[in-house]
Amino acid sequence: MRNAVYFAIASGLLLLFSGTLNAHAAMIPTDITMELSSSKVNVDDIVTVSGSLTSAATGEGLPWKPITIYRDGPIGPEALATTTTGAQGQYSVELPAKLERNRGVFITVFAQFDGDNLSLPSRTGKSTFTIGLKPLELVITTDGNKNRYMLGEKAFFSVALSDGSGNFVDPDFLRGTYDGKFMELTREDVGRYTFETTKLVKFEQHQFGIFAEKWGFKSAQKSITVTVFGTHDLKPVKVTASKRGDDIRIMVKNSDLSPNNIYSIMGTFIGATATDGKADKWQFSVDSTTNSFTFKTIEGYLAPGQTVIFKIKADGTPSKLVWKAFDLYGKEHTTVRDIVAAGSTLVRPIRM
Repeated sequence: MRNAVYFAIASGLLLLFSGTLNAHAAMIPTDITMELSSSKVNVDDIVTVSGSLTSAATGEGLPWKPITIYRDGPIGPEALATTTTGAQGQYSVELPAKLERNRGVFITVFAQFDGDNLSLPSRTGKSTFTIGLKPLELVITTDGNKNRYMLGEKAFFSVALSDGSGNFVDPDFLRGTYDGKFMELTREDVGRYTFETTKLVKFEQHQFGIFAEKWGFKSAQKSITVTVFGTHDLKPVKVTASKRGDDIRIMVKNSDLSPNNIYSIMGTFIGATATDGKADKWQFSVDSTTNSFTFKTIEGYLAPGQTVIFKIKADGTPSKLVWKAFDLYGKEHTTVRDIVAAGSTLVRPIRM
């Protein structure tokens, strides 16, 4: 009786093991394919990943099977999308081209079927596509497309930024320079900006430059140079001085072509020392360490085209006045190229 029981148990285990082997042997081996719609795309384009899952034995498509698309990651595969095969075993999924940083990258992907209770798993080989940056088109023009200006004119620059398909775009970052200094642009419309110089008062060249950045685009940089012509440089500030008795009269004119307002005037007499001075809405002071005097505006400023008259008393007989004009920021009053607007003026004696 005991032997019969042992035989029955052994026979059952054999049948179970045999059934398992038969079931595994009956599972369908699979093949999976994958194709990319493009090997090179721009940011926000769509890459279509498609292929088919078939029986490796018969080549027939396997329907309704889950397919996962992976990309190679820094520490292992990362799932990008999951789809299901159709009635003929085909699949297709769209991947948006996204960037983590604003620079071109290579994306390596593969498709995988994990298998189920009827079919064995399979995986494709790896394919790579590139996400590139689109060119950001930058155009700089001048009024009348000219590169020469006469003394006293203003240069006008126009800036246009587009996506290469005729669509104007605003940059994420825009920097303009004029003669190496940062300046502020006026936004006229989407992707369109302008800049106008002050009146050009020096016989020289000026450079206007633009640097722009936008997500998904290559950075753009461009500059343009214009030249100023004329018979001579224009003086932005004119100073005359005359002496009658103990009184000295100084007239300062800020030229119509001057690029800046004047907020203070500093002067030094040759042969005399200023002791007192006055002018409407200007404050007078003396620096004994440098033997100089300063007139500073209490309110307002001396704008281009305006004139102010200073009245000064001095000890001695001045032969010359050495002067400098300053802007609001305490710097010497200058042209657009930072040439110091300073000079010396003879003090003309006027008989009583």
